[in-house]
Formats: sequence, C-alpha cells, structure tokens
Amino acid sequence: MAKKGNRKVLIVDDNEIDLFINQKVLEFNDFASEIVNLQSGQRAIDDLNEISEQEFPDVILLDLNMPLVDGFRFLLEFSKMSAPIREKAAIIILTSSDNLRDKEKIAVNPDVKLFLSKPLTDEKLEQIITHL
Repeated sequence: MAKKGNRKVLIVDDNEIDLFINQKVLEFNDFASEIVNLQSGQRAIDDLNEISEQEFPDVILLDLNMPLVDGFRFLLEFSKMSAPIREKAAIIILTSSDNLRDKEKIAVNPDVKLFLSKPLTDEKLEQIITHL
C-alpha cells in the first residue's frame, strides 16, 4: 500500500454509513494524512471555493446520487474552477449507481480519473493508487 505522505482526501457522500466505511478503509491503509467528510455536494463546492490551492484535496471521492446537488452538478461546478486547482485533485466516482448512462457521462468528463462502485475496499483503493 502507498505511503501516507501528505495526501488530503475529501469524501462527498450523503450516506453516513458509506462515509464511515470509506474513511475506515483509507485510515486502515494509511492512504491519507487528512480526511474530510461532507454530506452535501453544495457544501463541498462552497468549501472548495473558499480554500487556497495549497489546501485543496489531492483526491475527491464523489458519490453521484445525492439530494439537491448531486455528483453531476458537483462536476459541473468543479469544471468552472481554475485549471491548476482542477489538475491538483483527482476525482474518483465512488457510487452505488451501476447505470450505464451514468458511466457514459462520466467517461467523457476530463476531471474524473476513475469510476468505482461502492463500497470502497482495499482492492479498489489499489485501483485508485494506480490511477493517481
């Protein structure tokens, strides 16, 4: 498993159980030095717009199916951010959606590095590491 280093991770998911599982897998594998959990796509966008490039997360684990501001809307708002910021964060879709249409929409999004189904596991974390 990759060394902990200074990697910052933002998990955006409205499901508390999924947040808990994802955080525990990341912690168990020493994947990050900092993990922030947010249960709202809008809150995530607002927070990201308020921080500096140095504070920006290295990895964003994003659920697609959330109320009000879903993962697709998050990606739209994210695409409006500056190029250096967008290049700093690797967005990994981590969702319960197995919808082919969702996968097709994500496949053409240049900000998304990987599409994975929940839950996060050690094996899926290895996939993320190879895409970073």
